[in-house]
Amino acid sequence: MSLLRITLAGLLMAQSSHADLIADFQQGDRKDSRFDRLPAISVPLNQAATPFLQTGKFEVKWSGFIQISKRKRFYLSFEGEGDAKISIENKIIHEEKGILGKTKSERFMLNPGRHPIEIAYTSKEDGTASFRLYWEEEGVPKQTIPPQMYSSDSKETVLESEKKRKGRESFAQHHCAKCHLPENGFGANPMPEVTEIAPILAGIGDRVTEAWLTQWIADPKSLKPGTKMPHLIDLTTAQGLADAADLGAYMATFQFGQKAAPAPAADLTRQGGVLFHELGCISCHHAPDIGLVNGDSSRVPLNNVAYKFQPGQLTEYLKKPESYHVFTAMPNFQLTENEANALAAYLTEKARGKQTYFDNEFPKGDATRGAMLAESLNCGTCHPGLPGSTPKGPSLETIFQKNWAEKGCVSLEEKRSHLPKMNFLEQERENLQSFSQHGISSLKQDHPAEFAERQISSKNCTACHSLDEIASDLETLHSTTAHLLKEVPKRNNRVDQSRPSLSFMGEMLHSSYIQSVLKGDAKPRPRPWLATRMPAFSTYATSLATGMANMHGFEASTPEELIADPALAKIGEQLIGKEGFGCTTCHGFGDQKATAAFEVGAINFDLSPHRLRKEFYHRWMNHPASITPSSKMPKYSEGNRSKRFDILHGDAYQQYEAIWHWLHSR
Repeated sequence: MSLLRITLAGLLMAQSSHADLIADFQQGDRKDSRFDRLPAISVPLNQAATPFLQTGKFEVKWSGFIQISKRKRFYLSFEGEGDAKISIENKIIHEEKGILGKTKSERFMLNPGRHPIEIAYTSKEDGTASFRLYWEEEGVPKQTIPPQMYSSDSKETVLESEKKRKGRESFAQHHCAKCHLPENGFGANPMPEVTEIAPILAGIGDRVTEAWLTQWIADPKSLKPGTKMPHLIDLTTAQGLADAADLGAYMATFQFGQKAAPAPAADLTRQGGVLFHELGCISCHHAPDIGLVNGDSSRVPLNNVAYKFQPGQLTEYLKKPESYHVFTAMPNFQLTENEANALAAYLTEKARGKQTYFDNEFPKGDATRGAMLAESLNCGTCHPGLPGSTPKGPSLETIFQKNWAEKGCVSLEEKRSHLPKMNFLEQERENLQSFSQHGISSLKQDHPAEFAERQISSKNCTACHSLDEIASDLETLHSTTAHLLKEVPKRNNRVDQSRPSLSFMGEMLHSSYIQSVLKGDAKPRPRPWLATRMPAFSTYATSLATGMANMHGFEASTPEELIADPALAKIGEQLIGKEGFGCTTCHGFGDQKATAAFEVGAINFDLSPHRLRKEFYHRWMNHPASITPSSKMPKYSEGNRSKRFDILHGDAYQQYEAIWHWLHSR
């Protein structure tokens, strides 16, 4: 039983239909709904609270249930600006207006069970918003209520609203607006995904084989089941096979004329297998020697890499996947030359002879005909530099006046005739049809929190990181590649290899630090003992970091400047040493190593001022396990009474403040 569950949070009783609250937004006669993990929001000036609203004043009501397993007495409080009110069991517990957080509720009691909860919030008159909800118990300082404590009974309005959101996301991800341009553009701050482009194919003939290009063009879904690339030719006809071969031949001529790099040495295969396991590649990919497993299209198969890449080019791709596709979902692991060669050697060797075979035989392609075909198919609308860059489809405004179920790319195949065959699942079609009823205005704006939520999903962040009570995919998948370590047993003798949870990341870290991690600029690595390293998603770093903060009701932030008080810093230095809390047993600082970190690693103290928000630091110091139940960090105080009662009168807050000053004095 986790420590979190025996403090404020209580035992989560998973009997709800949805593990989120319902957020109902209203702005005049405009309405919008969605599921939210937390009752929290941050909206800057001149930004809409959701993509389906306008800028300006709005109201939001979060409703659902809070669930606990044992009787609790606690207080509730807010932070932010605006008007806020919270009710439990239809009884107003606390309300406040203006600057929030000056007061807290009376102490009240809840019995075990699932209790109706409603949080109503109204933004400021100019539409800016900032709201966060906390609770605290005697002996446990105020904390964000863990998201897994919330649940809701889904209702039709929010389910329909979620469909339109998913449809909007699919519309952008499938690059629909590349063929259907808006008459007056998307404006200054559109939904980020509508500005994304498909891979640049310059030099593609140097990088991949003509045979793979031909097969990819003929049937992209057969090689990558989850691809957004549509079918543009009819594979069932002789003409379709010829068209694919012609396009493949044409694109194979895109060469820079550079000397081909040598293929990686085969004797690196074992080392590459170790890397494949340690980097957690299996969480996003199927093993290279088996291809697609049980129809699982959520992971990308690797059985075609030997067939796809020209000699040496897989190494180059692994070193910098974003070179020709800045919007790729494949992150940059910042591999060394040797690491990239080893991983490429493993993938190539294991995938050799395992490629996906077609029953059809392609004729020899004609590059000249392929160029004309690329023009007629408008390949350049998605791939910069290719012919056919002028869209021929009707405008965005025009298609939103149509019934997508009856006409267009979303309609059933028999109603589409000459149109591209999009790789839509049936649910995606329903979502797109729902989105079509809401016009194009939402494509011309976005909110960073919703962008972050989409990217956490599309970039598969939960493949490696847990979120709330949901374990990462790697927790169950990693054992399937553990055999790759059998010849290097010392790799198994490392300290704890658990990765940080995403649950409170936007509340815990300054967005400037999250941004540096996502860019790959965070040096040194905060957790150098982890074999599974955090890769870079540099294209998304700024907006994703801002969105993660907004999801928790915070604005984007950088570390606050603090001129350390020398006297406090000296006390802080005493407290972190063996005569205090013994923090240096697990934590190093600067070049000074930890004195005796046994089972787990701990982050170097020199990074703390650059990473942590001060408010979170204090909440963490008071009760680490109430935030991260698996934390090995001890608890040093009870009810603000420190175990070191002889320092600063035993006031835990003042002691932790002293440590904070020491951290900033270095």
